[in-house]
Amino acid sequence: MKHLLAALGSGFLAVAGQAPAWAQGQVYDPVPPRGSAYVRLVNVLPGEVTARPDFLPQQRLGTVPAQRVMAFTTVENVANRQLRLEFQEGARRGQATLRVEPGSFVTVLLHAGANGALTATPVVDAADFNRARARLAFYNAMADCPSANLSINPSGPALFEGVPSLATRARSVNPVAAELRGQCGERASAPFALEGLEAGGMYSIWMISGATAPTAFLTRDATAVYRP
Repeated sequence: MKHLLAALGSGFLAVAGQAPAWAQGQVYDPVPPRGSAYVRLVNVLPGEVTARPDFLPQQRLGTVPAQRVMAFTTVENVANRQLRLEFQEGARRGQATLRVEPGSFVTVLLHAGANGALTATPVVDAADFNRARARLAFYNAMADCPSANLSINPSGPALFEGVPSLATRARSVNPVAAELRGQCGERASAPFALEGLEAGGMYSIWMISGATAPTAFLTRDATAVYRP
């Protein structure tokens, strides 16, 4: 177990720098203008969500892992601008007003609040880039979980500890395979595979509320090509 943790690595990533690091792989794509940010919406609700942001086209976010997370997408002229969002899950409706900083990468979690009303919480992501290792972020997307851990299954050490509700932490890891589980107090997700990592790749692990226990899953981050 110690060898596996050492293989994964222990170097934490710094908070976002000046360059949009997630776009570096697309060297010849058009470059967004100054004053832009990268935003993605993530559905952590039980059902399918239709989102109508005033800063992006309408989005439909499903309930299987690949459908829950949209690609980071360029939003221009975000300085001193309010971004408005309306979304719906079944008969429930929510809305939010967001502010983001130019040059930032922001994940917007669409979730239910403590009173059951739908709301949206923006999370600013780290954007460092390491071509030799993989970037792994862990999102505690549970509004009722004050502190979440991500550990090697079944009883291995933690890769992330004490991640607050509706927040994230990130680190760089070597691209190896492992079996992980997310946990909030006595509540634990089913084990899931950490696999398919590639050097230079960006990945996110999401822990969301389930019917009887948390659900945790892995997705690969993507940045949509900017279209002027």
